[in-house]
Amino acid sequence: MRKLTIFALVLVFLALPVKNSFAADSAIPLTFSGYVVTEGTANFGDNGGDNANNFYTFSDDESTFTPSAQLGVANDFFVIDALFGAMAGDLGTGDEEFFLHQAYGVVPVGAFTVMVGHMDTMLGNEVINPGDNPNITRSFLFGYSINFQNTGVRAMFEPGMLADEVYIGVSNGSDVIYDEGTDQQKIIEAAAGLTVGEGSLFLAMNYGNDGTDANTIQQTYTAVFGYPLAFADLTVNGVYGKETKSGSTIDGEWFGFATYLSKAISDTMSVTVRYEYFQDEGDTKLGFDDLDSSFVNASDDGTLESFTITPEMAVGGGVLRAEYRMDFANFKAFQAGEGSTPQNKSQKTASLQYIVAF
Repeated sequence: MRKLTIFALVLVFLALPVKNSFAADSAIPLTFSGYVVTEGTANFGDNGGDNANNFYTFSDDESTFTPSAQLGVANDFFVIDALFGAMAGDLGTGDEEFFLHQAYGVVPVGAFTVMVGHMDTMLGNEVINPGDNPNITRSFLFGYSINFQNTGVRAMFEPGMLADEVYIGVSNGSDVIYDEGTDQQKIIEAAAGLTVGEGSLFLAMNYGNDGTDANTIQQTYTAVFGYPLAFADLTVNGVYGKETKSGSTIDGEWFGFATYLSKAISDTMSVTVRYEYFQDEGDTKLGFDDLDSSFVNASDDGTLESFTITPEMAVGGGVLRAEYRMDFANFKAFQAGEGSTPQNKSQKTASLQYIVAF
């Protein structure tokens, strides 16, 4: 983390106004952005054993309001995003209140725009920034089927035909900030965005070492399709991935989809409904074999489903959201009672969130 912090400070220093003999006031103006968010999620079950919303990402603390904030600074040549509070701890080791979410430089090279540093993944529909998601709680697909971030080099160009934009890059292992040495394999990433009639399609993939086992290769493919229907905006997110050991044996496969319908009720009110399904063949993502004694790893597959409805309205200078969510599993994966062993195949939660962005 210290090296990334130093890198961020260097970028800020380079962006400061510099006068030279060739031009006055030659610095590129800085753009600042960010948000402050407070949210909490209550579980309607008796979660006395672990006080957690099982399988939730960033909203797993039951009946607790958690504050977080983000501050970003950017210009044409760099982007820095810093996280503070609860979300910083979720993305870091769990005990820090600061996390450098993104820190990368931007270099124009002919027809290419090259990004070098620590960046968000291009996989999937949902993102780390809560204000850019239509729901409060993240989907299972976000938390269990993709990585969050890549550290490396990524290039983008606009081909002008077939696709609006194309990305290709190489990075450290999944969510690995620092390279662990010359023996660590890398991840190859690629993506393409294109217009489909009145809609849009974004395809992305990661291929390479998972950052923990040199003999394990992961492949993840996602597609996000958005289309404005007559009554609402539709978004569909699909994912497929597999894990292969020693180059031949498939150790696990996972796939799923999430469908979002967002409807504007007025200039200040809207509602989003999300349904998702996720299946983990080989139990490499969910770990059901550690939760339900009846789960047989050699023959059973773990599945999770959820239905979420999230109304929101503009209040003061921010956005107030409420949410009701129902989760379902094909094995006992959700906590109930005072013991540590999950007792339920379902879980119901309610969430409240207030975001002020700038």
